[in-house]
Amino acid sequence: MEEQRIARHKTAIQRYALSRPLALAVSQGLVSCDRTVFDFGCGRGEDVRLLQKSGIAATGWDPHFRKAEVLSPADCVNLGYVLNVIEDPAERSDTLRTAFNLARMVLIVSVRVDQALNNATEYSDGVLTKVGSFQKLYTQNEFRDYLHAVLGSKPHMASLGIAYVFKNAEAESQYLANLSIYRPQSFRESLIAEFSKDRNAQRYIAMAKALGRTPLASEFKGIAKLQLRFGNIQRIERIALGLLDENVIAAAREKRRQNLLTYFAMMRLQSLTPPPIRLLSKEVQADIKMLWTSYRSAIDAGTEFLFQLGKPELIKQHCMQARVGKILPEDFYIHRSTEDQLPALLSVLIFAGRQVVGETDYDIVKLALDGRKISFLKYRDFDEAAHPELLYSVLVHLPQTTYSIRDYSSSLNPPILHRKEMFVDPLHPRYNEYAQLTEQEQRMGLLSRPDIGTRNGWAEILRSHRLRIVGYSLIGEEANGQSETCSPDSATF
Repeated sequence: MEEQRIARHKTAIQRYALSRPLALAVSQGLVSCDRTVFDFGCGRGEDVRLLQKSGIAATGWDPHFRKAEVLSPADCVNLGYVLNVIEDPAERSDTLRTAFNLARMVLIVSVRVDQALNNATEYSDGVLTKVGSFQKLYTQNEFRDYLHAVLGSKPHMASLGIAYVFKNAEAESQYLANLSIYRPQSFRESLIAEFSKDRNAQRYIAMAKALGRTPLASEFKGIAKLQLRFGNIQRIERIALGLLDENVIAAAREKRRQNLLTYFAMMRLQSLTPPPIRLLSKEVQADIKMLWTSYRSAIDAGTEFLFQLGKPELIKQHCMQARVGKILPEDFYIHRSTEDQLPALLSVLIFAGRQVVGETDYDIVKLALDGRKISFLKYRDFDEAAHPELLYSVLVHLPQTTYSIRDYSSSLNPPILHRKEMFVDPLHPRYNEYAQLTEQEQRMGLLSRPDIGTRNGWAEILRSHRLRIVGYSLIGEEANGQSETCSPDSATF
């Protein structure tokens, strides 16, 4: 019976992309070519096939489709959406322990959460669907607590219904380090690196050093070429100042210090003991020796840093001092692409929110100025749409470690976003487009209206002014049916 129940959740449909739990594990570096993978309850083995195709040593077992395969230990074991379909709680726990015992480094386990079933009848500690199959549904908190109770190890919530349970301290430490210390180069850093290699930009920098300031357009003959490649003068000056600052080295050291404080705070937040310093990379060891007198003092600094999360006035101060983002009376908004520029304390605050719901797809993160709530906001076509519509929001209440979701994907009148440039870095590739549209709308008096916050309200305002938006330009409709682009310097059409 158990074999039938475990197999029932697998289908015969061939997939062409990894399942969500394994795709997430690959993106976060847990599953890679230098680690073995075993898929416990693999169905027809589509994930196994796709992993093998990408060069990863993967095998799998399934009680219905792959009975002959052997239950094999592996670095990473995947238990994907199996626990939901086991009716007997004792069998469910035994299956979880069996999968965990096979894992040398980490167990990836996933279940269905917070998803109501139509025409379902309560049965045992779950429900029976209309086709007679059993489903045990969890809330995120129930899932986390269940894993902890059965396995005795604290899980890392990777996403809604997806968790990592580590058996190897070094792998767990590396996972947390990837979230805090080893951050990918941002578009801002890439742009500065590109600028520093440009010969024309190098001459611009040399003149700035001689003048003690950035050159005026009249002083530098090559300014037009720089503008063609890097944007307007304000962007060029901002890039140059990042290269000219005499305290660049000190700023870089402070950034490393904050990244390491974030790492130790994350470990403390997870009730984990930092690994021996020898398990950290040589580069990180060198940073610690550069910044602190001992490893213990670095760990203590991280713990003290974490306690600052409980100080609302300090959270508000960091939000107010952030160089990017939008401040409102009670909240601070920032685009995901600029998180690398946030003060370290705010980075830890966002990490704490992710520990409740895991990795969530979002464009904007909203922080309450008292640090008690975090919202992850996902918009439809944020980069392309002039005024993107809100698809959903995930609100996390940090003191209670609870969350709620508001879904606008089917709404006939969803909230929309204005003034997009306020949420991103001025060096964002499309910042100028966002800003120019806002300037046009501001000059027309459109943004002072109280009813601009929803799709229908905004559409009615545009209709009443005989306006439409094409790309990132405001277009006026003339009485004869012709269109004319609205100049920022003109309030007539």
